[in-house]
Amino acid sequence: MDVIDLKILEELNENSRVSFNDISKSVGKTEATIRRRVKKLIEEGIIKRFTIDYTINSKPKTRATVKIEPDFKEIKSILKDLRGIEEITDIWRLSGECGLFIKVEIDSIEHFNPLIENKISQIKGVKISETCFITDIIK
Repeated sequence: MDVIDLKILEELNENSRVSFNDISKSVGKTEATIRRRVKKLIEEGIIKRFTIDYTINSKPKTRATVKIEPDFKEIKSILKDLRGIEEITDIWRLSGECGLFIKVEIDSIEHFNPLIENKISQIKGVKISETCFITDIIK
């Protein structure tokens, strides 16, 4: 990985949907070069599903899972609101009485309570039933 790859990652980290053409203008390389380098970053596992698996600032994120018991009469609105929360990286709708399961990534544990209290709990029809901090990623 070199300076050009880092610049590409910074651009994608800012907006993972940015076009190769826009990246090429920002980085000062051809669009073909950007395509080739992004393909290489995908093959190396640094870019997964157009999310960055590389922390530019070396401080790791704090991750947690949150189990939500939704009011199913409000499910479309709940899912729309959850998708709009930047810190939520994954949302799973589970079978039976399990409800919703989300994964959040925050800069530090101090950001967790404000995320829950000011964003997630404010969504109509959401009841948080369980939270767990991820201590180790095995696979």
